[in-house]
Amino acid sequence: MKKTGRQLFQASLMIAAGLLLVFILAIFSDVLYWDRYLRAYTFNTFVEHPFPTVDRLYPQETVRGAAAPFSFPYAEAQSRTISSAALDKAAAFAEASDSTSLIVSHKGIIQLERYWKGEGPAQVVYSFSMHKSIVALLVGIAVNEGHIDSIDDPLAEYLPEWQGDPREQITLRHVLQMNSGLQPMSFPRNPFSKHVKRQIGTDLAGVALSFRRQDEPGSVFSYNGVNPTLLVMVLERATGQRYAAYLSEKLWQPVGNEDASVWLDRPGGLARGATSLYAKPMDWLRIGQLLLNEGWANGVQIIPEDWLEQVTTPSPTNPRYGLLTWIGTDYVEQRTLEAFKGFAAIAETPFDAGDIIYFDGLGGQRVYVIPSADLVIVRTGVLAWEWNDSRLPNLLLAGIVGVAAGED
Repeated sequence: MKKTGRQLFQASLMIAAGLLLVFILAIFSDVLYWDRYLRAYTFNTFVEHPFPTVDRLYPQETVRGAAAPFSFPYAEAQSRTISSAALDKAAAFAEASDSTSLIVSHKGIIQLERYWKGEGPAQVVYSFSMHKSIVALLVGIAVNEGHIDSIDDPLAEYLPEWQGDPREQITLRHVLQMNSGLQPMSFPRNPFSKHVKRQIGTDLAGVALSFRRQDEPGSVFSYNGVNPTLLVMVLERATGQRYAAYLSEKLWQPVGNEDASVWLDRPGGLARGATSLYAKPMDWLRIGQLLLNEGWANGVQIIPEDWLEQVTTPSPTNPRYGLLTWIGTDYVEQRTLEAFKGFAAIAETPFDAGDIIYFDGLGGQRVYVIPSADLVIVRTGVLAWEWNDSRLPNLLLAGIVGVAAGED
């Protein structure tokens, strides 16, 4: 028995040594990935430190802005078109909900610009999923320029890796509407999981292409970061340009934004279209104003008007979602996403404007656009476990001077 016990002990040591060797080899074969995993793979990291830092989220690629950024006019106190009481209430709510910035523009004129927690106008913010809506705008530009024939094209026309595969029935429209039928994403701790590698891995394209088809395309809404990743791949292959360069040339510079950056999976690699566009709050305001102006900025039609209509048209599988963009036409008290357990967007009351459009980043990062009121609101901040979506828009809508009297 002693000999058997000794043999078992030796065998156990050999297995442990083998596993340790495999782990060491895995680390040395992809140092960047393991560095990210060991130092940054936790939601608490973002809750405690919600701002982009190069040591956690690197490498980054610059999105060049305009040589002379566009500057909004500011309303003097006596000429504001939103009441001081409403602006004060909005600022108080923003501060109480751990916001780092709040900017309000009415009729193209800034009514309020506030920063908290030591931040200021020069601080870039971690936008989370607000980036997805930017991807949708770029797809519309690429269609307008003829790089993409139609969003009803199968992805396999641009991703030949899927030809002859059940996934070849998935179209660009499906991924834009988040009903592609691909396996839903999740957030396990296992470092060898493709779900973790989709978030922080160094072969984002390979991982995205590995997601299998689970449902009939167009049948089920499933919020999935793989979808915008695939669209970034399509944009790069269709245009022949790197994503950051196309974003800079076709959108960022034309609206008059400042330099921004995107997080890459590895040096020279793929941009993360599901998240991680680092820009200043004022840059987000200019994008919101672009939507408000039906795609026009600085005298140029940047986004085709018919494309914006598609972006804001409810999809067949979710009446609150268009093309990678949320819309407020259908009231729901609590909006949760199956992949983000613990985070929720609530709305104590319906939106007071039925035409609201909004970019939604995790934990309350928002750009609200309300065409009927000529209103744009940008809010960024520490992750909110429950974000009240209707509070800021409704507070500010109620304060627009002249609305109660029926004035224009």
